[in-house]
Amino acid sequence: MTIALGTALALLVLWWALRFLPAGAEGHLPLPYLIALIPFLWIPALLLAVVAVVLGCWPLAVAAVVLAVIVALRVPLHRLSLRETSRETKRETYRETHPDTSDTTARGYDEQPDAPITVMTLNCRFGRADADAIMDAVRAHDVDVLALQELTADLVGALDAAGIRDVLPHRQLGEDRPTDNGGFNGLWTRLAPVAAASSSAQIPAADVPVIVTSPTLNGQPADVPDSAIAFASAHTKSPMRGCRAWSQGIVGLGRLALQRATVVLGDLNCGIDHPSFRKLLAAGFRDASMSALRKPMVSFPSWLAWPRIELDHVLISGGIDAERVETLTIHGSDHLATVAALRIR
Repeated sequence: MTIALGTALALLVLWWALRFLPAGAEGHLPLPYLIALIPFLWIPALLLAVVAVVLGCWPLAVAAVVLAVIVALRVPLHRLSLRETSRETKRETYRETHPDTSDTTARGYDEQPDAPITVMTLNCRFGRADADAIMDAVRAHDVDVLALQELTADLVGALDAAGIRDVLPHRQLGEDRPTDNGGFNGLWTRLAPVAAASSSAQIPAADVPVIVTSPTLNGQPADVPDSAIAFASAHTKSPMRGCRAWSQGIVGLGRLALQRATVVLGDLNCGIDHPSFRKLLAAGFRDASMSALRKPMVSFPSWLAWPRIELDHVLISGGIDAERVETLTIHGSDHLATVAALRIR
C-alpha cells in the first residue's frame, strides 16, 4: 500500500510539473486539458494525505499536504503574471480608418478624463447568447467597449435590433470564414475610433478585429498618435481543433504587445498554468484579473458554480491599470461574461 501511495503521489507531482514545460511543448493532446486541471490537484493530494495518515505513512502524508498547499497557492505563477515588463516597445500603426466616426453619442476621453473605461468580453457559444441579455449587461455596467467571440450574422442582427448602435455606435467585425472556431469575433465601442481593422494578428484562428481610440484627439479622424489605445477581440482555437494551432494562436497574440497601450479581450482557451499563456504575458501583457484581484478569474462553464476553469481574459499593456474585474451570467452562453474597469495612466 505504501508503494501504491508513493506511486500515486509521484504521478500527481509529475502532473503538477507539466506547467513548467517550455511554451509550445504542451501542444499535444491531452496535455492542454491536464494542465487546465492543475488547480484542482489539491483535492487528490489531500485524499492521499488522509489515506497516508490512516495507514501511518507520515512522510507520504506530509509530502501530500505540501503538494496540496503548493497547488492551492500557485504563488510562483502569480508573481510571473503580475510582473511589469520593462522592455522598450515599438508602436505599430493601424491604417484602416473606421468609416463611422460622426455619431454624436460617441465620447472621447477628454470629456471624463478621470473616469475608468469599462470593457466586457463574452464567448457567445456559436451565436446562441441572448442579445437582450448582452444589452442589459452593457447598459447596467455602462460598458464602453464590448468584445464578443463566436458571433454569427444572426446574432449581430439581433444585437442591432436590441439597440446596440444606440449605446455602442462604432463596431469592427472580423471576416466570417469557414475556418473560424465557432464563429467570428467583433468589437463595439462608444469611444470614437481613429482607426480600425478586421484583423490585427495573423494567428491560426478567427480574425482578431481591432479598434484604436485616442484620448488626445477626442475622436477626430487622424493619423494614429502615440497616445492611442488599441482594443482587440480574440478567440484562439481550442486544443480539440488542433493543439499546435492552439499554442501558436496564444503565443502569436504577443505581437499585439508591441502596441504602447493595448487591451486584448476574449476567450483565449488557456490559463496561467499553461506555458504558452505565460509566454504571451512575457511578451508585455498583464492579466487584468491577476492585477486587480491577485487571482485568476474563472469563467467556464457558466452552469456550474464550482468547479470552473479560466479561459476568458482581459489583457492589458502599456499605461493601463485594472481596477475591478467581475463575471456575469449571460443567458445562452456556456461562458461567463468578464467585465473590467480599466484606468489610463
